[in-house]
Amino acid sequence: MIDFNERKQQADDLRNNVRDIAAEALRTAKPQKNNGDEERFDELEKPGFGSFSKALKHDPHGFVEKNSFQSLLRAIHEGTQSAFECVELGGLVPNPDRRLLANPLNAYSFQLIGDDSHSSRMAPAPKFGSRNTAVDMVERYWMALCRDVPFDRYGVSPIIKTACDDLNKLGFEQEFGFKVTPQTIFRGPYRGCFIGPHVSQFLLQDYVFGNQPILQLQRYPRPGLDYLTDLESWKRVNNGDIDPSGTDILDGTRYITTLRDAGQWVHIDLPYQSGFWSTLILLGLGKNLASANPYSPLAEENRRITTAGAFGSLGDPDLTIHVGLAAVYALKHAWFQKWQVHRRLRPEVYGHRLELARLAKNDPSFPEKFDFCRFFDEGASVWTDETSVLDYIEDYNEAQNIAQKRGDGSGTHLLPIAFPEGSPTHPAYPGGHSCFIAAAATLAKAFFADGEIANPKVPAEGGQRLVDYVGGSPLTIHGELNKLVANVTLFRDGAGMHWRTDGTAYGAGVVPDSPEKQLFPTGGNLVGESLAISILRDLKGTYREEVGTFSFEGLSGNLIEV
Repeated sequence: MIDFNERKQQADDLRNNVRDIAAEALRTAKPQKNNGDEERFDELEKPGFGSFSKALKHDPHGFVEKNSFQSLLRAIHEGTQSAFECVELGGLVPNPDRRLLANPLNAYSFQLIGDDSHSSRMAPAPKFGSRNTAVDMVERYWMALCRDVPFDRYGVSPIIKTACDDLNKLGFEQEFGFKVTPQTIFRGPYRGCFIGPHVSQFLLQDYVFGNQPILQLQRYPRPGLDYLTDLESWKRVNNGDIDPSGTDILDGTRYITTLRDAGQWVHIDLPYQSGFWSTLILLGLGKNLASANPYSPLAEENRRITTAGAFGSLGDPDLTIHVGLAAVYALKHAWFQKWQVHRRLRPEVYGHRLELARLAKNDPSFPEKFDFCRFFDEGASVWTDETSVLDYIEDYNEAQNIAQKRGDGSGTHLLPIAFPEGSPTHPAYPGGHSCFIAAAATLAKAFFADGEIANPKVPAEGGQRLVDYVGGSPLTIHGELNKLVANVTLFRDGAGMHWRTDGTAYGAGVVPDSPEKQLFPTGGNLVGESLAISILRDLKGTYREEVGTFSFEGLSGNLIEV
């Protein structure tokens, strides 16, 4: 038996080492910058115009009231429970149905494994008035218009072709790193994302959880039904007067077949769900553990364990729980960036600004001075001269408003939203989903060796069953994990919740390796990946086994070794 004093010293050394490394990451972190939109619009006498403000008090036009916005900024600066109790929310009091802010104090919480959330760093979000944001918004609109097109019909869909043509004409490749085709549209930029079915095998394949067979059938929302397409209901929800969360109309179950189905998956999923399930699927498929694991048949002979099997350390319970735990810690990193740094507005609010611009242009009596070109800056020309998507959106919203008896039945430029409550009451950048799925998938890539996925599946018969996928290039484990990262990230975009840059990194793994097209570290995917690497670093020291080097390809195509 190990001497108790020796054990105590080893435990102290381990804890001190982990502490010192995390502390050094905090000490050496450079100041995190934002995009300057809050200062810019304050100077334009439109405080909060380009910032998150949902559930705060808004004026009759839908702009946040200055005092309410400043009360939020004061609370963020103080960072205490009592300070957030003083934030001036919208909605009537008492009102059990009014919207509340989504856990801002999590932005200040601590964690005891991996790097501290306040040491995470990412690029500033693209500015409200940037061309990148405008082109990003065009893709949000096309995603909304294409929600009910089955993924396997993209190659023959007229509206998908129109969306591809429009996005390519706007320079989507220059903004996001790849040309849009029916095979690449609405997909992520990482290795494996463009190969095979739109949906990752880890969101399709059935599996066994203990003694329970789990079919990945999903409840799907009613096709053709979107929300917040009229100004009055938009303003009530944005002001926090009502909270229609949980009132989705669900018509049945099927495997994920459309963006609308996919949006419902990321509407009510738990942070660790998709990453956790991916490990269960890999264990069920009998896929090899990574060579770093001494219980793996791939481990070097001098480290391989042949007299015992893995369980509580480096076995099924250990690997699966850490993938899930990484997802929860990733929320702390996302919340720090969201609340304390960027406070980026959601696409649904940008759509509101476009709608007010439409009203100001078409109605000389519109009382709100709206300097469109100054507010939208270099993105203005996208809307005035270059894209056709607003014409489609106005017609689509008119049909929605007539069918659902909303407003006066006329069309608007508001972004059709898949969820009745619209976006959540926390800022957009980075996406929480994009952080937690990247953290979970990164650990899964570290724990499981890459290799071909045998017998991949694809939905058939309207999503009612799975059949064998027969395609060109084989699907790989790490490629499908990358696709899972992109799916969970961009499915939120498809529902209207996020910008592409909230989640994915510009051009990662796709564009040529040149000084002009280097990885631009936007979004939560790289934040989650970085956190996962620090968790692996801390975790390795806890094992008695001789663990080798975890080696795998990162989202940007770089070799990661831990």
